[in-house]
Amino acid sequence: MCNLLENAVKFTPQGGQISLRAHREDGVLVIQVQDTGIGIPKDHLDNIFERFYQVKSGTRKSAGAGLGLFLVREMVKLHGGTVTVESELERGTTFTIRLPLVIPGPETKPDA
Repeated sequence: MCNLLENAVKFTPQGGQISLRAHREDGVLVIQVQDTGIGIPKDHLDNIFERFYQVKSGTRKSAGAGLGLFLVREMVKLHGGTVTVESELERGTTFTIRLPLVIPGPETKPDA
């Protein structure tokens, strides 16, 4: 989650907006990080969660290691959830995380 907020700050120009919203929806916690930043080109959206993947662009303020979104996706998956992204160049990006409120686990039986 922090990585999504840090990216929103990094790639949203001064005067832009960043919002964080959360709500419950049918037994799922839905968290959205939305910004009015530079956006992500559509041809990169399928790859941004891959390890070490970076979008190369002259408008980017700074570069990282290409691990942040990969780690977000892996942490969300470990909690039984999903993360999706919608983006439009020069209009912004929205990341949506969906986490089950109850994580199903193996049934435990008391020792006999």
